[in-house]
Amino acid sequence: MRVTSLVIPFAALWLVGCNAAPTQPQSPKGASAAEAPSSSSQEAGASEPATSRQSQAESFAETARAVQSGFDQLSGRLTLLQEQVLQLRSDNQRLLEQNQMLLNQLELLSSRQVVATEGEVAAGMDTQDMAASGQLDAAIGQLMQLMNQLEIPDAGQGQFGLATTYTQQGDWVLLRFDRITGETWMAEYGDWQQVSDDGMAESSLYDVQISRADRNTAGYVAVRIDLNSGRSWWLNGKRWQEY
Repeated sequence: MRVTSLVIPFAALWLVGCNAAPTQPQSPKGASAAEAPSSSSQEAGASEPATSRQSQAESFAETARAVQSGFDQLSGRLTLLQEQVLQLRSDNQRLLEQNQMLLNQLELLSSRQVVATEGEVAAGMDTQDMAASGQLDAAIGQLMQLMNQLEIPDAGQGQFGLATTYTQQGDWVLLRFDRITGETWMAEYGDWQQVSDDGMAESSLYDVQISRADRNTAGYVAVRIDLNSGRSWWLNGKRWQEY
């Protein structure tokens, strides 16, 4: 009985000592291993905004270059159009001066013819009168030949004409043509590129028309017609192809 009463207190004391013993702290290696993924995720998160900003900057720079290129092309085309208008004005002025000169010559010869006619009533026609009549006929023939070469339908048009349209994509298509020969040029890369012909076009009176065509691969269609003979062509790429 005494032994049992002594063992029980000692066992109780031993259990209390075991419960009071301090627990081992967590290994530093385990802590660093747990913290490592967190550090990597922070670095990845920091790099993503920098990459996004760089991409946005490159996209903005590319857009700015495209806009500047389009503006330069439009400016060049406007300059060419202005030069063409000035050339047309110069040609019209030259034609007016030639016509005025011929009219003055006709008026002078007509006055001489009137004087010669009055002389014929008094004394009959002589050699000088016949020469004046010949000069008048030559001047009239020269004027008619000049008008036939020019083939101008009215005073408001010159030898050259323009036909233009815009495609669905916003591209400006500009054609310049010679009303007498039918030659045609297309504005490209800041210059006039000549359109080839499917056969030689004769000197006549031509007209060119161009229209937007959304279903066409080029975005437009163009036709040329000889107003005197009725021959017609359609623009196939950069070549006139006859119907």
